[in-house]
Amino acid sequence: MSLIEQLSDERTRAFAQHCIEKKSTEELREMTNTAGDESEMKHWEISQGQWEEAVAAALADQEAQEGEP
Repeated sequence: MSLIEQLSDERTRAFAQHCIEKKSTEELREMTNTAGDESEMKHWEISQGQWEEAVAAALADQEAQEGEP
């Protein structure tokens, strides 16, 4: 089961799915080193913590799909 599927909040899960579909692995890695994007948080109606959780889950799932550690 993917980490995205395990996210309990529907909006967080939807944002994570969006990230994995629209962002490269490198972009997701860069996102983990920045503060949450205010416009994305507002659009997806998620908090800073939810944004971080979604990005982390998307990155982990994407790396797993690519066979990376």
